[in-house]
Amino acid sequence: MLRNLKSFFSSHAKLASSVQEQQDFRCLYTDPAISYSKEYAEIPEPKPKLSPEMLAVEWIRGDLHGEDMPSLAADLLESGMDTPSLRRLAGEMHVACSADVEEIVGRMFHELGVAYPISVTEALPIYSRQVAREVIHGQRNAWAAASHLVKGIWPRKHENSDIQALYDLLDALDWNAVNQGTLPTLTAQLIEVFARLAARTDREKRMIHFGALKGKGWIAEDFDAPLPDDLLAQFEGRDKPDEF
Repeated sequence: MLRNLKSFFSSHAKLASSVQEQQDFRCLYTDPAISYSKEYAEIPEPKPKLSPEMLAVEWIRGDLHGEDMPSLAADLLESGMDTPSLRRLAGEMHVACSADVEEIVGRMFHELGVAYPISVTEALPIYSRQVAREVIHGQRNAWAAASHLVKGIWPRKHENSDIQALYDLLDALDWNAVNQGTLPTLTAQLIEVFARLAARTDREKRMIHFGALKGKGWIAEDFDAPLPDDLLAQFEGRDKPDEF
C-alpha cells in the first residue's frame, strides 16, 4: 500500500512538473513584449496604424475587406488626411464585397501618395519589416511574431534568408531547448533576425536577385542579320539609301 502511495505521489509530481514546463513554454508566445530599441537605436519606429502604405499592404493581402473601407476612410479623414476619393469612400453606404470599392480604393491610395497597385510578392517584405519594427520597439512578442510570419504569412519556399532563419529558430525551439538552458541564446538570435528585417529599406526590398529573370527573355533568330538599307541609312545619317 505504501509503495503504491509513493508511486502515486511520484507520478503526480512528475505530471505537475510537466504541466508547469508546458505553461512556461507557452508563455513564450504570451509574455508581454520587450523593447530592444536601446540596443538597436538605428531601427526606425513602425509606421502608424493609419499609414496609407501599410493600409495598401493590408488591402492587397486581404486583411482589409470592402465593408471595412468606408469606416477606415472616415478614420483617415478624422486624422487630417483629405482627398476627393477619401471623402467619397467614407460616404459609401452599400458595400457587399471588395470588388464594389476596388476602383475608388485604388484612386484613394494614388491620391495619398502610395505606389498602387502592388503585388503580394512586394507586400510581404513591407509587412514583415513592419512586424519586425514592432518587435524591436516592444509592440509585439518576438516569438509570437515569428510564428505569425512563418505560419500565416510566408510560404515555406522563398528566397528571403531572414524569414528562413525564423523557420530554423522555430524548428529549434523544443522542450530540450527550454530545459537545457539554450532558450536565451535562441531568443537573442531571434532578435538579431528581426533587427535585420526591421533595418531593410525600400531600395533593398525592390532589389532583383541575379537569375530572377532566367527564362523570361528571348532573342530573335535573326538578331545578328544585317539591317535593311533604309533603316541603316537613318543610323548612318544618309538622306537616302544607296541605290544600286
